[in-house]
Amino acid sequence: MKIHLIIVSILFAISAAEDECRACDWKSDIHCGKVADGTCVFSALNRCQVERVSCLRDQKGLPPFTEISKGKCSKSTPKCTKP
Repeated sequence: MKIHLIIVSILFAISAAEDECRACDWKSDIHCGKVADGTCVFSALNRCQVERVSCLRDQKGLPPFTEISKGKCSKSTPKCTKP
C-alpha cells in the first residue's frame, strides 16, 4: 500500500510541474513568437498561447520566445516545433 501511495505522489508531482505554465482561453487574437537567434517562429491563436508554448519550451531546455508580436509570423522563417 505504501508503494502505491509513493507512485501516486510521484505522478502527481510530475503533472503539477508540467502545469507551471498558465492555461489559456481560446480568444482569437493571433500572435507570433520569435526565438532570439531567429531560427524559428511560432504562431498561435492569442498571446497567452504563445507565452504558454514559450514556457513549455523553456522547461524542455529549448530557447523561449524573446519577442512576441501581434499578427501572423513570416512564412519565410521556419516554424518552431511545439514541445
